Amino acid sequence: MSKEAVYEQRITIPDECQVSLEGKKVTVSGEKGTLERTFPEPQTEIRIEGNELIAGTHISRKRSRALVGTVIAHVRNMIVGVQHGYEYEMKIVYSHFPITAEVKDNTVVIKNFIGERGVRTARLIGDVNVRTTEDEIFISGIDIEHVSQSAANIQQACKIRDKDRRVFLDGIYVIRKRKGETVKSIV
Repeated sequence: MSKEAVYEQRITIPDECQVSLEGKKVTVSGEKGTLERTFPEPQTEIRIEGNELIAGTHISRKRSRALVGTVIAHVRNMIVGVQHGYEYEMKIVYSHFPITAEVKDNTVVIKNFIGERGVRTARLIGDVNVRTTEDEIFISGIDIEHVSQSAANIQQACKIRDKDRRVFLDGIYVIRKRKGETVKSIV
């Protein structure tokens, strides 16, 4: 018999999603796809009761309570991802040398960055869709961590070194984050 939880949080599972639990592995399925994640922390307990997922801990320390909130936040992101998906919009900014970006296999190839003859590459993480226009890159997918890390890899590939960043503003920057129909603008 397990101890009664000292601290717990709940999240309601929408009717459009199916959530299953095998030990500490949570699987969320929806109209856009399926995501699964394992939460190996020994002090957290996860269970499903009716249409609610409950994460709790029997340890009353601050770190254990924080882990419960982390589990709930990850599951909430998974639910939103399989229902609506995520999209990051990036802007290609240059002052003189026109930067071109194209997708090859699982990488984004950046050419003519500040006049460089070589190419810069950024690795795409997981199952993300990337489409490019003349001055924008759109990254979309159902896993927020894959979408955001792919955008970060592209932005980091265009980092300018050994020059004044206040003057040399060329690069590829995230300007909008979309969650389904909602838009969170960065600029």
